[in-house]
Amino acid sequence: MTAFVAGLDFVSNLSAPHVLHLKRLGDHLRPRLSLLANDLYKHLQSQSDNWKLLENEAQTSALRSMQEKWLVALFAGPYDEAFWDRQRYIGERHVVLAISLAQIGSTFTYLRTRLVEETIRAAKSEQVAPELWIGALLQLLDACQYVMNSAYERRRLHDAILALRQLTRVYDLESFFHEAARLAITVAQADGAGLLLREDGHLKYRFFHGLPEPYQAFAHWAFPDHAGTSGAAVQRGAPVYVPDYPQSVFAMPEFIDAGLQASLALPIPGPEGIQGALAVSWFQSKPMARVPEDRWDHLRLITDMLGANLYREALEQRAEGLATRDTLTGLPNRRVVKERIESAMARAERHHYLFALLFLDLDGFKPINDRLGHTEGDATLRQVADDLRRVVRGEDSVLRYAGDEFLILVEDIAHISEVETIAQRIVENVRREVRKGDLSLPLSASLGVSLYPFDDGSPEEMVHHADLAMYAAKQAGGNQWQFFDQETGQALAQRQGLVQELRGAMEKEEFVLHWQPIVMLPQRHISGAEALLRWQHPTRGLLGPGEFLEVLEILPMMQSVGRWIIDAAFAQAAQWHSQEHRIDVHINLAAIQLEDPGFLDFLKDRLDCYTAIRSDHIWLEIVERIALRDVPATASMIKACRALGVHFTLDDFGTGAAALQYLVELECSGIKLDKSMVDPMRDSPKHHNMVRAMVDMAKTLSIHVVAEGVEDHHTAELLDALGVQYAQGYLFAKAMDALEMTRLLDAPPPFSVRH
Repeated sequence: MTAFVAGLDFVSNLSAPHVLHLKRLGDHLRPRLSLLANDLYKHLQSQSDNWKLLENEAQTSALRSMQEKWLVALFAGPYDEAFWDRQRYIGERHVVLAISLAQIGSTFTYLRTRLVEETIRAAKSEQVAPELWIGALLQLLDACQYVMNSAYERRRLHDAILALRQLTRVYDLESFFHEAARLAITVAQADGAGLLLREDGHLKYRFFHGLPEPYQAFAHWAFPDHAGTSGAAVQRGAPVYVPDYPQSVFAMPEFIDAGLQASLALPIPGPEGIQGALAVSWFQSKPMARVPEDRWDHLRLITDMLGANLYREALEQRAEGLATRDTLTGLPNRRVVKERIESAMARAERHHYLFALLFLDLDGFKPINDRLGHTEGDATLRQVADDLRRVVRGEDSVLRYAGDEFLILVEDIAHISEVETIAQRIVENVRREVRKGDLSLPLSASLGVSLYPFDDGSPEEMVHHADLAMYAAKQAGGNQWQFFDQETGQALAQRQGLVQELRGAMEKEEFVLHWQPIVMLPQRHISGAEALLRWQHPTRGLLGPGEFLEVLEILPMMQSVGRWIIDAAFAQAAQWHSQEHRIDVHINLAAIQLEDPGFLDFLKDRLDCYTAIRSDHIWLEIVERIALRDVPATASMIKACRALGVHFTLDDFGTGAAALQYLVELECSGIKLDKSMVDPMRDSPKHHNMVRAMVDMAKTLSIHVVAEGVEDHHTAELLDALGVQYAQGYLFAKAMDALEMTRLLDAPPPFSVRH
C-alpha cells in the first residue's frame, strides 16, 4: 500500500466543507505557525533522549526548518500523492536523526493538544462550531502519524537489514562486536552494550561499546554465571529484559552504583552450548516498557552471528595451537621458542632469578630409526617426550625443537646446583635400551646448558650457545651434559666474525656461482649442470661451501642469498637456453627457503621474468634431513611449485632416514645418490646390492637418478651397468665458472674433459 493510498484511507471521509475548514484554520493560524514550530522544537528538546542530536547545530537547523514547512503544508493542501510522499519522507528522516517512534508519538500528542487549543480560539473568532474544525484536524493528524510511522518502520527495517549485510563482511572479532553492538543499541534504542563470555562457571566482560566509564571498570571482574540478567539469560537460554533494573530481582549492587537503569541480556548460542551473553544497557535513554516483537528477530540474529564469530575464533585459536604444537609428541614446537625464551628472560630479570636453557640431542637415535623402523623411532620420541615432562618441575617447559632435538626451559633457579641436578636427572632418565624382537640398541642424551643472565644475549643466541655446549657434550662421548663455557665461546666468536663477513659479502656482491656438469652415461653428453655457491673472499680467495655454508644456512640472510642464487641461476639458464643449450639446471634450496611463505610467488615471478627458460629444465634440490623435518608441509610446497612445471630432486639420498616411500609422498621427480653410497660399491657387494635396489625401485617409480661423487671409470661402469643414466663428479669435471661451462657446452660431444 503506497503512502498516498494509506493517507486516502484516513481522509476519504473528509467532505469538501471539511477541507475548506482546514484551509480556513490554516489561514487563521499562519501568523502563529513559526511560533508553534519553535514550541514544537522546544518540546522535542525537553526529551533528554535527544540531547546529543540537538547539540548538532546543522541538524538542529534542518529539523526546525522541516517542522515549520510541515506545519504550513498541513493546512495548505492539496492532500494528494505529493503531500503523502512528504509525510513518508519526514518519517524516514526521523530514522536518520535517531528520533524514536515513541518521541514521534509524543510530538503528535503535544501537537494535537496545542492545535486543538488554537482551533477552539480560532473557531470562536470566526464564529464557527469548533467540533467541525477539530474533527477534520484530528483525522488529518492521525493520517499523517500513521504514514510517518509506517515509513519510519520500513526505513528502520531496511537500515537494519543493510547493517546486518555489512556486518557479515566484518571478520575481526573486536570490530565485529562493535558493529554488532552499535546495531543492537539502535534496534533496542539503548545506550550501550557489553559482551560477556562464559568460562569456568563465571561470566567476564570481553568488550564494551558506548558504556560509561564507571561501567568499564568491570573489564577485569568476573561474577557467577547465574547472577544478574546476563546470568539468568545464560541459564535459561532465553533473553531477559528488565525495564527497571534497580527494582528487579536480578539487580546487582555493583551495576546499580554504575548507573544502570534497564538491562536486556541475550544469550549467545554455540555448537557446544551457551557461550555467553550480549548485555544491552540503558543509562540515560528512556527504556521501553517491553521490547516490540519485530525487534526480537534482529536482536536474535545479531547474537546468532556473534555466536558464529566466537566459535570461529575458537577454531582459529585451536588451529593456531595445532600449528605451534608438535603432532607426534604433543609438545610445543620451534615456532614458540623465541616467545617462550623472551618471556622466561623477562621473568628472570624481574624476579632476580636464574634461567637455564637446556638443548638436548639424542645419542643413537639414527640407528634406532634406521634399523628398527620409523614406527619404533616415533614411539621412542614420544616416550622420551613423556619422560622429559615427568622429570622437569611444574614451572618448567619442554619443547620439541627438531627431529630428535628438544629444548627444556628451567626457570626460578636460585642456585646453579639446581640446574646441575635437573640436567643430570634428565640424562639418567633418557638413557635406555630400545628393543624390538632380539635387537637392542642404546639411547642416551647429550645436553648443553646456557644460563641467563651469565650468558646474556638474544633468544637465538641462547639457543645457539646451548647447541654448541650440546655438541661439546656429544664430542666428549655423549650421555652427559655441559655448560656453555669460554672455550666454546671462543669458537662462537670465530663464527660471529664469519657471520659479519658473510653479511658484508652479500652487500659487496662477493658471492658467485660455479657449475658442475651432469653427464649422461654412457654417451658422456652433458645433460645438465648444478649451480654451486662460491665466495670470492677479498683476502682468502675463492672459498668452497665447506668454509661458510654451515654458518650461512642458519642465518636469516640465507633467505636473501637463496633468492639471489635462484635469480642468478635462472639468468644463466636463460642465456644457455637461448643459445640452444637446453640443459637441465639444478639449484639447491636451503631449509629457510622451504619455510618461506612467499617462495612460490617468487619462483613464479622469476619464471615469468626469464621467458627463455623452459620450466621443465629446472630441478630444485632439497636434502633429506630438511625434506623430512615436516613431510606434509614439504609435500604441499613441492606440489604447488610443480604446478609451475619445475622438478624436485631429493639430494644426498641414502645419507639420512629417508625411505623410497617418501618420494611418492613428496612427489619428487628425482634422487641424487650420495657419494657415501656410491664409493663403497666397488668393494662391497652389500653396497652394490643396496644401490641396485634403490635404482630398480626408482625406475619402477619413474624417478630420475643422478649419482654424485663419481671419480673413476670403474664406478661409472658399475653405475651404467645398474641402469643409472646420469652422473657427476671429478671423473668428468670439477665445478667451473659460467664462461668455462659455456665453452664445454659449445664443444662437440662426447664429453671427455676433466679438470
